[in-house]
Amino acid sequence: MVKSDADYLKISFAILVVAFALRVMWYAVIPVIPMSDPKAYDLLARTLADYGVYGWSVDRLSAYWPPGTSAMYAALYRTFGQSYNPVAIVNIILSTGIVGLTMWLGWRLFDAQTGLFAGLLMAIWPSEVLYVTILASELPFTVFVLLGCVAWFNLRLSKSLRAVATGLAFGAASYFRPVALLLPIVLWLSSLPNWRKLRDDLPLALIAIIIVGVVVAPWSVRNTKVFGHFVGMSTADGVNLWVGNNANSDGYYMPIPAWTEGLGEYEQDRRLGQEARRFILDNPSTFILRGIKKAVLLHLNETIAVTWNTEGITDRFGENALFPLKLVTRGFWTGVLLLALGGIAILMRSRGVLPSLVNPIVLIWAYYTAIYSVFFVTDRYHFPAHPFIATLASVAVLTCMKLTPLVRADKKLLNR
Repeated sequence: MVKSDADYLKISFAILVVAFALRVMWYAVIPVIPMSDPKAYDLLARTLADYGVYGWSVDRLSAYWPPGTSAMYAALYRTFGQSYNPVAIVNIILSTGIVGLTMWLGWRLFDAQTGLFAGLLMAIWPSEVLYVTILASELPFTVFVLLGCVAWFNLRLSKSLRAVATGLAFGAASYFRPVALLLPIVLWLSSLPNWRKLRDDLPLALIAIIIVGVVVAPWSVRNTKVFGHFVGMSTADGVNLWVGNNANSDGYYMPIPAWTEGLGEYEQDRRLGQEARRFILDNPSTFILRGIKKAVLLHLNETIAVTWNTEGITDRFGENALFPLKLVTRGFWTGVLLLALGGIAILMRSRGVLPSLVNPIVLIWAYYTAIYSVFFVTDRYHFPAHPFIATLASVAVLTCMKLTPLVRADKKLLNR
């Protein structure tokens, strides 16, 4: 039990030290060798660093992926040269920061013990550790989302400051993944059991959404100028919708059809989006059932951190190291996921169904799941939900151990 603020600070600091040490040790052993999507981020970053344009080459500008990830790495390349060492160091800082923010959020929405145990899970989570040698959007996106949540639930700030800080954080997160655009509305809906609070927080949500729009507007203006048509954050929305919604889709990624070769990004996105919407309208029951299937597939596995480190791992330890590492990442994920589902069941028993389902920890996880189930899934897409899943797992473990005052924490949450 945490008996004082001093105890909390000591334990949280120790957890952060463990998180930082594990990530440094992994980076010290495994080299950064980009492959697949990380290789694409690297190419975009090098083009931006060398020529000041975002694209696959100087004369092939792109908006297929939001620019945040590659822009972050491009800034490091310009400052320190095109080395992966600064990338890994920044990833270590971001990943350790995620642990700290998870502890704060768990403490704020539940209690100190819950936050600390959630932080411990994040600190030792194998995939989180392995991700520091990968060029990808997950770490910075998760940091900005958690910062937005911290701003929203920080009652020491004025409402106007909370709204601005929330909007800035979620707007920044949208440059890494557009799924962050609607998160202010998601957090606002978490007040549903308390209609008075729902009404009082509406201005907070509206101001935050406006700020998000202001933050992402420059990128939309750039895209519209480049492609001659309005493009929000990405020219991949229609493509991704088609990948998950066509006659041959199995819910995972699949290559786009050959007839799109030669089309520009905007036209490819538009036409594939039309095909996908037509398929959905013609097959509504298939769309619904496939969406449920994709929600399950999204959480079925977690080996991407090993897969994207394949060359670095085999370079140091050989191919025989891949299988046991995948067993570790998959096993840890499965255990924490089952505990998190148990945490939701405990909340429902304590508070009822609706208050539990709109708990912000549950709601954000459900929001991510719903969005990706409309498109297509891969195990990397559930990574930003790790802090929320870890917090729910913490609720389950500590409640069973009778170390967390769940009912009191619920009242605290309702009166936040």
